[in-house]
Amino acid sequence: MTVQSVVLVTGGAGYIGSRLVPKLLAAGYRVRVLDAQFFGNGLDRFLGHPYLELIRGDIRDKPVIDEALQGAATVVHLAAVANDPSFNADPGLSRSINFDCLPHLMAGAKRAGCRRFIYASSASVYGINAAPLVDEHQPCVPVTDYNRYKAQGERLLFELTDASFETIAVRAATVCGWSARQRLDLTVNILTASALARGEITVFGGDQYRPNVHISDLARLYLVLVQRGSLGLFSGQPINAGEENHTVADIALQVKDVVDRYFGMNVPVTTTESNDARSYRLDSRRLRQEFGFELVYGIRDAVLELCEQWQSGCFADSADVLTDIRYHNVRNMQSTDWSFGASGA
Repeated sequence: MTVQSVVLVTGGAGYIGSRLVPKLLAAGYRVRVLDAQFFGNGLDRFLGHPYLELIRGDIRDKPVIDEALQGAATVVHLAAVANDPSFNADPGLSRSINFDCLPHLMAGAKRAGCRRFIYASSASVYGINAAPLVDEHQPCVPVTDYNRYKAQGERLLFELTDASFETIAVRAATVCGWSARQRLDLTVNILTASALARGEITVFGGDQYRPNVHISDLARLYLVLVQRGSLGLFSGQPINAGEENHTVADIALQVKDVVDRYFGMNVPVTTTESNDARSYRLDSRRLRQEFGFELVYGIRDAVLELCEQWQSGCFADSADVLTDIRYHNVRNMQSTDWSFGASGA
C-alpha cells in the first residue's frame, strides 16, 4: 500500500473521528490527530499504527496548532463543543473552542500550505424553518449561539478560499450510531439508551422535525472529501448531509420497534413538554445528485448497532449509561476542567 499525504484531524479521538480515522488509515493516509481527550480516546486500539500520530493538545494553543499543521495537506476540523445543551453549559468556554480559535487555525492552515480544509458545520444553522425541505440555498437563521458560531465559522473559512486552498463545510444532520467514543446525548442514541437501560422511552415535545445521518455515512463522506481530486464547484460552499427527516415522536416509535423486536420487549413511550422549538427537514439532493454520494444507512441501522453493542456487554461497566459522563457531553463538561482544552465532538 502506498502511503499518501498527511491529514490533520482535529477532534479525531471523538465520536465522529473515531469512525473516520480508521477509514483514513485503511486508505493509506498518514493521520495526525489533535485532541485533548477529555472524553477519553476512541482510537486506543490504533495507538501502535505506524501511520497514526496522536497529539494530545488544544486547538486554542497557537504553537500547538502551528506544529500540527506542518506538512498537512488536508485538515478535517471536527473539534468542538458539540450541540446546543453542551454549548450552553459554559457559553464563554464554548465560544473559545468553537469560534475564537478559528481565525488562527484556518488562516494558519492556508499559510502552512494545506490544500484543503473540511469544516464540520451543522444543519442546525437553518434554525426554525417551515420549508418542506431545506437545501443549501436557504438562509441561515440560527436560533442559538451554537448554531450562530457554526455559521460564522463557515463565513470565515469561505473568505480564505482560492485556487490553492479548497474549502467546504459539511452541514450534517443529527448523527446516530455506534462509535468507540460513544455519545448517548443525541436523539436516536439517547432514545435507544433509554429503552435499553430503563425499559421505557420519554419523548420531549415530539412534533419537531429532526434530520438524521448515520455515523458510518458521515465518516465515509469525510473520507471521500479527503480523497476527491478536486472539489471543483463545491469549494467555498456548504453541503447538506442527512435526509431521514422524522418527528421526534416518529423516531421514538422506530426505536421502540427495533428494540421490541430485538429483545422481545414492549417498551412504553410517553410524551412530555419541551421548550426546544428547533424544527427543519433537510434536503441533501445536491450531495446525491451533483456530488455523487449516497447515504445508505438509516435510523434503524443505528438502533440495531446500539442493541448489538448493549447485548455484547459494551456498556456493562457503567452503573447507569443515562448519567455516565463518558457518554454525555454536558455532564462531562460539568465535572471536568475544560479551562484549556479541545474536545473531539
